[in-house]
Amino acid sequence: MVFFGILFMAALPPTLLYIKRDVYEDFGYHKNYSWKYNFQGLGDISTKKLLQSSLPYNSFIFGSSRSAELYACYLNKKIKNSCFFHYANWFETIGGIYAKLKLLDSLNYKIDNVVIYLDTDGTTFKDDGRISATEHYLLTNQSPGNYYFTHYKMFFSSFTMDKLKILLGIRVSGMVFPNWESDLKTNDHRHICSESILEGYGNTEMDQAYLRKIDSLKSAGVLFERASFNQQLRKKKQISVNEENILLKIHKLFKKHGTNYYIVITPLYDQMQFDYADMQILRTIFGNSIYDFSGVNEITNNEYNYLDGVHFRPCISKQMIDSVLAHPRANRAFLVPAQSSVLETVGFKP
Repeated sequence: MVFFGILFMAALPPTLLYIKRDVYEDFGYHKNYSWKYNFQGLGDISTKKLLQSSLPYNSFIFGSSRSAELYACYLNKKIKNSCFFHYANWFETIGGIYAKLKLLDSLNYKIDNVVIYLDTDGTTFKDDGRISATEHYLLTNQSPGNYYFTHYKMFFSSFTMDKLKILLGIRVSGMVFPNWESDLKTNDHRHICSESILEGYGNTEMDQAYLRKIDSLKSAGVLFERASFNQQLRKKKQISVNEENILLKIHKLFKKHGTNYYIVITPLYDQMQFDYADMQILRTIFGNSIYDFSGVNEITNNEYNYLDGVHFRPCISKQMIDSVLAHPRANRAFLVPAQSSVLETVGFKP
């Protein structure tokens, strides 16, 4: 009893501080659920924001961190009668996307329009489609108690000086505290939607500071190797049998809601083409609504289109969605130059 009493007394102060600081935004009401600390899950925070909202969302964006630069406020202007919610996540799996769609269906949201970003680097199709255990308990079907305890363990299992500062209410900065502010309505990340934001969206200009930054990343070996350098131009098959079944379930939900859906395969820095057999699976299920920007093309040929070896610039997302909406149900990829020149269309080839 003495031993456990000492453990309890030792754990009580940090636990009370953890609840007070509410770093995972698990307790009470928050005006704006936004990604503040790097150990938070974007999908988890977004789910909480959705549950607190009374807005009549009928359109949604899904995908990994690559979709963060696709602006819901821009899509609201491009797609008639749409009310978009940005429902992305870090390292989003296809199972995570399906779980979110199921939640929306259970909450009686209309699902009129959906944009999904799929990645070629094993982000979307991994772990046999399993959803991350750190997602909201309504998505993972775990008990609320287990969900809160998981967050508690995550916080204290890798305890750092920055986390101690957080508990003590001392301001932290740098990578641990990106402190993104998301739009209250659309849940767009890192900006509050406004006319000035929309006017600057898609800006392709690159100043000398940006160019020097990318050059320094290249010289330091931070950027990943590009496929065109070693002739490995196509990814290996990724979609498992279970993930194919999940894709069929997603299509069933789309059919139920009469959804207009746009499935974009992203143009990653490594220039790897999406696997041909996987592409055939996607096209068999989703028909002409697949837009393949992967591989070697005018976007990926320009290394300066990428903020790092993983993410592309916001203007690339705008260029892609503009070409997709201009050519719906086209059953081909539309490759948009990063700078100027005419829109080039390229059919998918095995």
